Amino acid sequence: MGTCKYCGQTAGFFSRAHKECEEKHERGLKGMGDLMRRYFSCAVSANDLKAKLTKNRLPYFLSDEDVASVAITAIKSFGDSLKRPYPSDTLQRIKDFLNAIAIPYSKLNEKGDMDALAMKMFQGYVVDFFAKGVPLSQIRISTDSVMSVLPLSQQKKDEAYYNVLNKAADKFMTDGWLADNEQSLIESYTSSLGIALNCLPMQYQSESLARIGQAIVLKDLQRGVLPQKPLTVPVMLGRGECALWVYDNVTMFQEKITREYVGGSRGMSYRICKGVTYRTGSFKGHPVERSEMEKIGVGSLVVTNKHFFFHCPTASVKITYSKLVGVTPYSDGLEVHKEEAKPKRTVFQGFDAWFVMNVLNQVNI
Repeated sequence: MGTCKYCGQTAGFFSRAHKECEEKHERGLKGMGDLMRRYFSCAVSANDLKAKLTKNRLPYFLSDEDVASVAITAIKSFGDSLKRPYPSDTLQRIKDFLNAIAIPYSKLNEKGDMDALAMKMFQGYVVDFFAKGVPLSQIRISTDSVMSVLPLSQQKKDEAYYNVLNKAADKFMTDGWLADNEQSLIESYTSSLGIALNCLPMQYQSESLARIGQAIVLKDLQRGVLPQKPLTVPVMLGRGECALWVYDNVTMFQEKITREYVGGSRGMSYRICKGVTYRTGSFKGHPVERSEMEKIGVGSLVVTNKHFFFHCPTASVKITYSKLVGVTPYSDGLEVHKEEAKPKRTVFQGFDAWFVMNVLNQVNI
């Protein structure tokens, strides 16, 4: 005999629940969802929410899993409805809700739903730096309040800061040009947060943000000024040398030339005695060269005011600008030709060459 998973009584052969218990449980879930939505619309107080949840749990067979599932749906709906500027009681309402349902925070955040709400509110306050000119020192008071109710890891906080920066970059670059006041805002934001635009983590890079960082570097080079923020790069820089930009996940190829002789022979062999033969004829051959691009590795390309550095686990290469005799830009990389006895083509693939070509035009080669 089967046992009803709700009431624990005998449910009959091959059955795990009474039909009436199943229906009652469904009514309980729906009623709980309606109750939570009414709470977030300010139609029910936190005390009433807690009292009704406590009263209905046993009669409607509501488990912690049920409460957590319905609560997550209500939280996501509430988060979707939030608009800036946030009502002053928003965080207190969330805090009272979490206390009323009495479900562990980690349980509610198993799929990142609480992080999503926290990120939205966190970013909503940070964006006021660009939208309203609110100082970051004042913004941190608001973001700290968010963190006290909806904790975020340092990685998530960094992600929020970068997301806001990316949105600002997209807006500033809609006309294809970075105004001086926009540049000042970007530099103030990145300086306060210790963000280096010329060495952004891959997951936070966007085309607009990269172009803004590159435009700032090029403006400095035009004035004869090198970037003041030192970059941590995996290569040794020389005296007076400064890293301008770092590209990650760049593939290096180098030309490899092989030579072989091809041709044929002709003639006849004559047996003179046992074990001795004499062959007449000749061999005519000619050397043939074959060229192919050999993959050296995948690593970082460091652009400085004097050199290209390519560094990967299997190789480190330095190319001096003054030794370049030719540069060919591509949509996804760059081909360089060096001054050497036996020149070989070298290709770096995995980035837009626009910035590099402008650097070569600005630096004193």
